[in-house]
Amino acid sequence: MTPFLLLFIGLLLILIEFYIPGAVMGVLGSIFVLVSILLFASQTNSLLAIVFFVLGTILCVGLLIRFALWRIVRAKPEYSIYLNEDQEGYQASSFDQEAIGKIGVVLSDLKPGGYILIDGKQHQAISLTGYIPKGEHVEVVSGQEESLIVKISNKET
Repeated sequence: MTPFLLLFIGLLLILIEFYIPGAVMGVLGSIFVLVSILLFASQTNSLLAIVFFVLGTILCVGLLIRFALWRIVRAKPEYSIYLNEDQEGYQASSFDQEAIGKIGVVLSDLKPGGYILIDGKQHQAISLTGYIPKGEHVEVVSGQEESLIVKISNKET
């Protein structure tokens, strides 16, 4: 097999990796590219030719990556994996706003994170004061992402 054919196959596999992610095609393509360089180096006696082949290979890989990214961005929306819309305001998860000010019981030691029980529902919680043992009563003071922020309470439920 010629080094140029191996290089072409490697570049094709790397291009496929952009559309079918999972690293398998990218790794195989990289192996083909490296083998093509080694095969070319073993078949020629000219150091200058080897240097040009390696530089040409690097240039081809760079141009291929630029082309793939350009193509992904400019593809029709129904065929693209690229989202060109603003995602401002997106929040992956949030805490229960209604729980603020309520009293709960610690289900698992808060070190400082763990779980508490409020009105029969389990919630993730983070302690403001550090460690709080299981069974202790806590008051919800705020929230952050999916967790409630709690402190030890003097009140009973």
